[in-house]
Amino acid sequence: MSVVTLPFLVVQPTKAHTATVICVHGIGDDGRGWIPLTNELASALPHVKWVLPHAPQRPVTVYNKEWLRAWFDIPSFSFTETEDAPGMLDSVRKLDALVKAEVDAGIPQERIVLNGFSQGGAMVLLSGLGGRAVREGGEGWKLAGVVVMSGWLPLRDRFKSLISPHALTMPVFWGHGTDDPLVRYSFGRKSAEILKDQVGLALRWGDKGEAERAAFGSAGVSFLGYDGVLHAACSKERADLKEFLKRVIPDNHTG
Repeated sequence: MSVVTLPFLVVQPTKAHTATVICVHGIGDDGRGWIPLTNELASALPHVKWVLPHAPQRPVTVYNKEWLRAWFDIPSFSFTETEDAPGMLDSVRKLDALVKAEVDAGIPQERIVLNGFSQGGAMVLLSGLGGRAVREGGEGWKLAGVVVMSGWLPLRDRFKSLISPHALTMPVFWGHGTDDPLVRYSFGRKSAEILKDQVGLALRWGDKGEAERAAFGSAGVSFLGYDGVLHAACSKERADLKEFLKRVIPDNHTG
């Protein structure tokens, strides 16, 4: 039985609870950083419970070993150094416990979304799409979807060996600012291309506008860039996120 060891906040639904979104923050933030977004989306998704965990504190190399809340260590934002795989996999186990707690409480895994920003985006890819080699004897979760906001693909050289059997059928919404100075837009696009070329996920680019958004909720990655946006989520991305969530965990669920 999984034991939840992460501290977390909860924003309760305002009607019958039939879906859960777990929001995974970036370096130096904590679950409270998601409160403005959950407040913005709550009225459109009244059936959703929002779970907002806080990462453990650890020294982060890229920030001069300062102790910050982080899911794993990052040597630099060039992403060329050896990755902190042990830290990543430890955080996967902690996030797994949050998902399992929702499932144990009666929410089907197909009604749960993992949503992450920046380093949290890397974590939800590993937690949501990972499986066989990430969890001992496990095949991963069959989630409603995964949301990556200004994130990147972790463990790129071995990600194919980690994927869950459910990964190819899972909807992924990926939003990224074109002027992001930390996690570069080109690196985000390259990460999505790896999921397509090496893992086999369908990939749809957001330069088609509404034609692309019409595919929200379909299996594969919907990658949308936001012109002029830095390392943040603009109002258009938040609106696109709301539309994605309404499609993958609609309010008309009765099961």
